[in-house]
Amino acid sequence: MDDNRVQIEEIKNRLDIVDQISKYVELKPAGKNYSGLCPFHNEKTPSFIVSPELQRYKCFGCGEAGDLFNFIQKIENIDFPEALEKLAKEAGVELKKRKVNSHIAKLYEINKLAARFYYKELKESSEASKYLEDRGFIKESIYKFGIGYASGGYELLDYLQNQNGKFNRKELLDSGLFTLKSGKLRTKFFKRIMFPIRSTSGKVIGFSGRILPGNDKGPKYMNTPETAIYHKKDNVFGQYESRKAIRKEDLVIFCEGQTDVISAHQVGIENIVAPLGTALTTEQLERLSKLTKNFFFIFDSDEAGQAAMERALILTSKLKLRAYGASPNPYKDIDEMIQKDSKKLKSLIKNRTDLFSFLLSKKIEDLSPSDYNDITSTLNWARDILSKIPSQSLRSIYVNSLVSSHFFEPSMIADIKKELLNPSKRTYRGRKNSTEKNEKHISRQEEMLALLLVHDDVSIPEEFDLKYFTNPDIKEILEFIRENKDVTKKILLKEDFSEYIENAIFHFSEIDEKDDIDNLYNLIKKDYFDEKELELKKQIAIAETRNNSKESDKLLKQFLKLKEERKNETEGS
Repeated sequence: MDDNRVQIEEIKNRLDIVDQISKYVELKPAGKNYSGLCPFHNEKTPSFIVSPELQRYKCFGCGEAGDLFNFIQKIENIDFPEALEKLAKEAGVELKKRKVNSHIAKLYEINKLAARFYYKELKESSEASKYLEDRGFIKESIYKFGIGYASGGYELLDYLQNQNGKFNRKELLDSGLFTLKSGKLRTKFFKRIMFPIRSTSGKVIGFSGRILPGNDKGPKYMNTPETAIYHKKDNVFGQYESRKAIRKEDLVIFCEGQTDVISAHQVGIENIVAPLGTALTTEQLERLSKLTKNFFFIFDSDEAGQAAMERALILTSKLKLRAYGASPNPYKDIDEMIQKDSKKLKSLIKNRTDLFSFLLSKKIEDLSPSDYNDITSTLNWARDILSKIPSQSLRSIYVNSLVSSHFFEPSMIADIKKELLNPSKRTYRGRKNSTEKNEKHISRQEEMLALLLVHDDVSIPEEFDLKYFTNPDIKEILEFIRENKDVTKKILLKEDFSEYIENAIFHFSEIDEKDDIDNLYNLIKKDYFDEKELELKKQIAIAETRNNSKESDKLLKQFLKLKEERKNETEGS
């Protein structure tokens, strides 16, 4: 075991997960476990369970689960090294210094120094300062976001090269701040307002530069290219500055650009971010989903904005996120909206509608109910969008939006309903998804497994016939316990079915240890016979409908045999 792993285990041994999570969540005893309101989603009934035995947590509402390190990473929105450092300090464990990738460290330092340099240059440029003032940016915002100015000379290069020889030519080139021309380093950003791009932990990883009015050299916005520390598909502008508000409001707003984000912050709406010149990505959504499951998209109403919204709908649905949509109309963007009507953005947030309904309303607002081609085109659009949404329940909600729009005749939607809402004929009998909400309400067989696991040494009464356990996963576990002597929970947690064992232990809060295990076994037997009898009755009815007397007689004999078996079992209980 390496030093890092040893220290992690030492921290876990010194810190109790219940004590640590109690600093963030009010926990109450629930059997052998503790329960409370989940800090990762809104709920009124506690579904967040902490197991002292497993030293793990699980929410049966949103599916979040893990150990103490996972919890701290998510609740604090920090990466693993930061969580390790925080918990090591809490536990009084002195961490051995990790080997740092010196090249990566240099890139971070170059970007940090560049941000300081640009910030200083802004103060010395009356032109750049006036531009920001005219845009309504106050000093506090300039400081908060570290906004600067790149004059475009060789000053930044000279400044970095005069850091006692700290950075070599390759490191400066790899930072993304310079280009190579005729064998010489040249500054990449000329006469641009510089917006630092920060990682979720606050480190400067790149820049977005906006050209000043009157300068027609280059694109309006220019971002740092891909580097070892900046990947545009992973990051959005404002992800660090807005992180606390996103968690507090349980909502993240996606807008067009940096100025929208800053203007919103100035009027107290701080749960807002913007993509950095890229199409929305799964990675960006996944990163922010650690803070909230609610995403509100306010993009331009032009064709590009519409396409971005449609992409957002599909990506969020695949990640099981809730998506809302709105338009800045009649204004160009959020920045202009705030300048001219500061209350409108708050109204949009308060009255937000789901993203599909918003997109549908934009599609039909200029259509004529009598134009068959327009109607057909819109229905085809809806069919195409909804076919890409994996959740049938979500598709059903959105199809209802088509109905409630009162724009389409019910007969027009019938085909879409038939195509998109028919349940799949395929069935799968396998392990339950651990994030499914219905796991909170356990079956009798799950309750039996939990009762058997209450004590560390696990055994099954000899008189229990395992054929009555119809859940294949539980039956597999019980067979393993019966076939192996001296089985303990620790042993079971190392097997392939460890996830099922964990779930059973989390269910300790729902069971009474004093429950009569024999009575529960009899109820499981009853379920078995009830299900078998019901199935045989159905098969007999089908055979009789088809006038298949031979099959009917055969099934009837099976039914009578089952009844006799049930009678014998009942009398023997």
